[in-house]
Amino acid sequence: ERYSGDFGRKLYLIQNSIFGVDIQPIATQIAKLRFFISLAIEQEADATADNFGIKPLPNLETRFIAADTLITLQSADQLDLFRQQIETLKTQLTENRERHFHATTRRIKLACRDEDKKLRRALADELNSAGLPEDDANEIAHWDPYDQNAQADWFDPEYMFGIAEGFDVVIGNPPYVESRNSLLSAEQKTSYCNQVLSDWGETLPRSSDLLIYFYARATKLLSETGRGCFITQNAWLSTDYGQKFQTFSIGKFSFEKIIDTSAKFFFDTKSQNINAVITIFTPKPLRAIEYGIADNNMTIASKRHIEAKQTMKWGHLFAMPPFFADILTKMSANAGTGKTITFGQGLNFPLKKLNELGADVPVIVKDARFVADSADDNIGKAWVSSRRKDKIPALIMPRGIGSRHYCTFNSCRAFSYSHVELYLPDDLWESELHYCLWAYLNSSFVCLFREITGRKNLGGGMLKAEATDMKALPVDFDFDFAADAKRVFDTLKHRAPLPIAEEVTTSAHLSLDDMIADYFGFRGLTETIRQTLVEHVHFRTNRARAIEGKELKAQLRPERDPLLALAGTLTCDATDIGERHDEYIGQALREEMRGVDNE
Repeated sequence: ERYSGDFGRKLYLIQNSIFGVDIQPIATQIAKLRFFISLAIEQEADATADNFGIKPLPNLETRFIAADTLITLQSADQLDLFRQQIETLKTQLTENRERHFHATTRRIKLACRDEDKKLRRALADELNSAGLPEDDANEIAHWDPYDQNAQADWFDPEYMFGIAEGFDVVIGNPPYVESRNSLLSAEQKTSYCNQVLSDWGETLPRSSDLLIYFYARATKLLSETGRGCFITQNAWLSTDYGQKFQTFSIGKFSFEKIIDTSAKFFFDTKSQNINAVITIFTPKPLRAIEYGIADNNMTIASKRHIEAKQTMKWGHLFAMPPFFADILTKMSANAGTGKTITFGQGLNFPLKKLNELGADVPVIVKDARFVADSADDNIGKAWVSSRRKDKIPALIMPRGIGSRHYCTFNSCRAFSYSHVELYLPDDLWESELHYCLWAYLNSSFVCLFREITGRKNLGGGMLKAEATDMKALPVDFDFDFAADAKRVFDTLKHRAPLPIAEEVTTSAHLSLDDMIADYFGFRGLTETIRQTLVEHVHFRTNRARAIEGKELKAQLRPERDPLLALAGTLTCDATDIGERHDEYIGQALREEMRGVDNE
């Protein structure tokens, strides 16, 4: 009513529609500065008018606050919040803050702030008398929105912004903080888990990355018809904690759209492994999720829909070509229970303990052969606990994969250091099933399964393919091609695997693919599977080279691209990734892998 034009329109939106919260006070200060600038550029000086026609800027202290949005005051839902005195005080508090928003003199501002303090104290007393714990009532009384250096360790939109029915839109970019990061303390995890339990009646795994708690809490801040929109890393789509969260969300809230990215947007060494996704979520119950992939220009090239309720991880389903998902579904329907066939991880002990005095158990550290038949240079000695001594892997696959996919037949009955392992009962060792499983796990179909379900954020183009992901692969079948499997086994047992683009063209590998395709009935798709596998590996390894090339360009010619000049340097060389894949894993990767629970 007071102002017209773009200034008036922006002012109206800031006053009535936009609210900002961040845990860091400096972030709220920057946000306010940006809004001030946005308003200031809409003004034009008029030398004939008072104050040169420059309109006063609003006071944004009550629109942008520092608080922890993941925590709310407890027990508030049990109160008689509609007692007349409480409602009157809340209304008075909201009206007083609106007066402060438009205050143009220091005297008026101070008067509003004094009134705010009195009203907060009176409201806290009334809430306490209505049943709110005294500590929580004091939190309300002492929270001062005008103290620009203070931050609240809780957030409540009604007390802080006067928003009682939820927000129409919640937008966020949650911090990229992993569960094991020291920035996320044990006390914070406990508080966030307790908040989720209070909100939803069940909690989330403590192994969840920080962003998961933001999803769980943000939905509670939405109105019934509201929408949430987050930009996050995409790891939660394909991790174990992410799958538990996906199951957790069913029946509580819905993911409407997930927009993944096929490109890397960060080139510094701290964030080079982050792929971002944009998610849109709602409190409404929805059965299906729309999934799209965006390129560097944020053009969505393809879309598809999947049912939200799944046994597999969403990220794996999103990454699967439709024909592959169909094959997998049919295979799963015909598979047995798999009780005699299980997957697990290697020993994951510190490398410095390898070959210590008295160590007597052979351990494969970086074997890259189709058959491990003797204690050669790739096998060391280690201590193995009595709990693990009866779990010798029958088949061994790499956990960190460069350009070679392979499954090793463990003839020498050694343990593995940090590999993916398949276990069989003693009476099935070197049985027909043992050889058939070796053939199956060396096929292009299983290699593509591992390529799709593995994580591609290790750096250097490496694929991290975990044992836990193999649980989604059906393996319990009455295979009938043992004779053919043994024939190929005898052909390959004396050599190392080739880079996959070469391996899939060999007669031995073609024979393996034919066996598997004939057994499962997808012979007409074998060439498509091989081609898709090679394309996935090529894209993954060459993307690493592209990133490295941009960083090298920044080092050599920083004056031509100031953005690239800020980039860091990759710590691994991707040019011969197939030849030296274990070197790329490095100590940092080994430490990360040891952080995953043995399955």
